[in-house]
Amino acid sequence: MASHHSRFRAAAASVSFCAQPAPTLAFQASPRFSRNHLAWAVACMLAMQGAQAQSQPAEGAAPESEMPTVHVQGERIEARVYDRAEMDATPEGNRDLTSLISNHPAVRLDPSMSNSGNRGSLAPEAFSVHGESPFQNQYLIDGISGTNSINPQETQTGLQAGRVPGFAQAYNIDTDLIDQVQVYDSRVPVEFGKFQGGVVDARIKTPTGSNKISIKRSFNSSNLTQQQVPNVDEEEWRNGEPGYSSVWKKHFTSMNGDFRLTEDTTALISLSRRESQIQRQAKVLDHSTPILNGKNSTLEMRDSKDQVDNLMAKLHTNWGGGTSTNLLLKYSDRQENLASNTYADTSWINRQKAMGLAFDLNQQLASGKMTATFGVDQLNASREDSSNVFVIQQFADKSLSSYTSGGFGIESLEQRQYTGKLRMDWDPFSTGSVQHKVYAGAQLQSTDASFVRAQDAYSLVQTLQTDGTQKITTRNQYRAGNVGVDYNSLGLFLSDTMQWGNWALTAAARLERDDFLKNTNLAPRARLDWDVLGDGRTQLGLGWSRYFGQDLLGYALRQGKSELLTYQIQKGVEVNKPGTIEYNQFDSLKTPHSDEWAFTASQQLSPDLEAGFSYVRRASRDGLTRNGSSAAGYYYANGATAKAETATVSLRTLRPWKAAAGQWTGRVDFSWQSVKRNHDVTEGWETEDEAPDEIISVNGVQMQRKDKPASGFHVPRRFSATLNGRWAQAGVTWGNRLNWNSARTGIGYAGTVKGVQQFNSKRLASYLTWDSSISYQPGWAKGVTLSLDILNVLNKRVPLAVTTASAVNNARWQTGREIWLTAGYEF
Repeated sequence: MASHHSRFRAAAASVSFCAQPAPTLAFQASPRFSRNHLAWAVACMLAMQGAQAQSQPAEGAAPESEMPTVHVQGERIEARVYDRAEMDATPEGNRDLTSLISNHPAVRLDPSMSNSGNRGSLAPEAFSVHGESPFQNQYLIDGISGTNSINPQETQTGLQAGRVPGFAQAYNIDTDLIDQVQVYDSRVPVEFGKFQGGVVDARIKTPTGSNKISIKRSFNSSNLTQQQVPNVDEEEWRNGEPGYSSVWKKHFTSMNGDFRLTEDTTALISLSRRESQIQRQAKVLDHSTPILNGKNSTLEMRDSKDQVDNLMAKLHTNWGGGTSTNLLLKYSDRQENLASNTYADTSWINRQKAMGLAFDLNQQLASGKMTATFGVDQLNASREDSSNVFVIQQFADKSLSSYTSGGFGIESLEQRQYTGKLRMDWDPFSTGSVQHKVYAGAQLQSTDASFVRAQDAYSLVQTLQTDGTQKITTRNQYRAGNVGVDYNSLGLFLSDTMQWGNWALTAAARLERDDFLKNTNLAPRARLDWDVLGDGRTQLGLGWSRYFGQDLLGYALRQGKSELLTYQIQKGVEVNKPGTIEYNQFDSLKTPHSDEWAFTASQQLSPDLEAGFSYVRRASRDGLTRNGSSAAGYYYANGATAKAETATVSLRTLRPWKAAAGQWTGRVDFSWQSVKRNHDVTEGWETEDEAPDEIISVNGVQMQRKDKPASGFHVPRRFSATLNGRWAQAGVTWGNRLNWNSARTGIGYAGTVKGVQQFNSKRLASYLTWDSSISYQPGWAKGVTLSLDILNVLNKRVPLAVTTASAVNNARWQTGREIWLTAGYEF
């Protein structure tokens, strides 16, 4: 017994050592990792591994006591997993992550930001998890972050100097290239950090060496899609202006190849091109006229592309002795070509390009498994204009018509990040009658964020005189330059799941330190699970967790961007003075965080069926808000708060059941959600905090702001169901997805009267959509797959959101019936 206690003390000492702060926590602003921190993290892992090895009996020695039997047999649900079979059976349109997981009961989309008026677009929609900011989700590919932390809230696609649109999902990934998607929404394992909403981890499948190639081709067009738009948007929609599309053709092509290179090495390569050809109206000047002017311009419909290219390549090697490695190449490039029917001869490209390389080493040791992961990612968003001079051209000759043309050159927001992760999972061991399952790890991340303007750009107002000279009234210079901020962070995590009889207690913590806000944050996470009867059929669980959010780095670049502006000419006089510098203060800010309380229950009703219930309460605190003005300067505060409650009742199959000569699987979720916020989450870090007791007016009735109807990523009740059938002998698969959204209030800002903000609202009815997919693999044509996907089979087109407060009878409408045709071949 004494020897047993001494081994336990050794293990405890190693944990104590790892709990001490790193040798130097004051990081230097550098895009490279601190070698001291990496060495310390490795030493910590090795110390814990050595201590645990001492706690194990020597080979061939008799164990001191038998390990206790693990009684909890039911699934401890930590993630909702969308596997390849479910993805193949799910009709999801653009094949992006948001479309796939939109039926998750914790997920809410914002109807006012939906692509219903721009269905030709390939942009992924933002989403909220448990009422949190849609820009506080963490997106991973094989455990490595691919999250845009600079400007995910910027959705405006028009021309403006310094404005580059972006998306939180830096990798616009085609779900046809991945093996599964894991969504963590509550009781999130301590391995994951830098989020307040949820974690979405897309897993690239490990090659098996099957020497197979599969090719898939999908087609959709506006002729196969029913649409309806409000009267106030109809002209912009028909003209295909930025943010709208009425006529398009989509062609999606993907290829997956799985090869065996040697006995121990296999390779996977996946390629995809999703292309949408959209008709957009452009204003074109007549260059055959002696003097270019707006009177001789025409409006022409032209084809423009919205194209996404994906490449995922993985090399897997078994080295023997319990060692395996994976090398992953990631590439995603979306280019959206846009034109203007307001600016003449003007076009530009909004581009999101991400590429990365990841390497992981898995080593099976005598005492457990060690995993080391290293990655480098370049995540860019850019706006590439056809010209670097933006001109308002006027004429002294009033018979000629003025026009505007040009652009601001190439501007980009670039995020380079280096990631190193080390995790050790020890084999279960016991202390007395308690069995322990311990894992611990460290994560280092270095991020270099920058705004880059490739060349000088100009905006000017000029008048062509009758003698042919130009009189310049205004000219601003936007100088070429690179404005950057370096950001390093360290995360340490430790988790111990202690099993005693039918009870399991997980005590975990994550310690984070960054040199951006210079905060050290401790995020404890705990959960208690009870197998009520000891047979795994009845499970109850409680959890409390704290999640610290990621820092949106865009505000750290704003001041530097403003310093690149020079006023060269004002009112016809050359001044050459600096532009207004936009001072930004964000010292002494706390890191935004959310506290979560969760209760779960599951009951196995039969060998084939399980029912579940969950309740999650989130309290978000210290969210970032902006106050002030561009002239006086902005200062940031921890003024944003929110509270959300989500209750979900679920029913799911545990294994296929037989009916109608087929095998069926399914899932049903009904969720209720209540959200209260003091800020607008759609504005990201540009939001302002709002006093809950401030008086406002809604539809002419004065009330406190806290009583304003909720909107923005809020649907009070949702019902989602999936039902998939398979007839193996006939080669037929039939997938169905039902989604019901409850009635809710659409609300819009209508100005301020005598200091009181005015809002108009409209009650939006509930609606039900049914999506269906039928896939056929004919026995007489081996390797061939034919599919028909129909979204919104019933062609329900209902109002989703108010577009403008002044026209509440006009609303953004649900996209009607949408048909996709797909053919695939495997050889």
